[in-house]
Amino acid sequence: MTAALAMAQALGLNRLIAAELLPLIEPFAVRGINAQVRAQNHDDAN
Repeated sequence: MTAALAMAQALGLNRLIAAELLPLIEPFAVRGINAQVRAQNHDDAN
């Protein structure tokens, strides 16, 4: 959570708004990260 808020602040976003929206965005971010990890693991296996 701290890293996400720091990133939001670095992007010029209001930290309070980012804290409110983070729970809504988190599942999509996790899915995207997992997809990237799976793709990289698949590439490394070949």
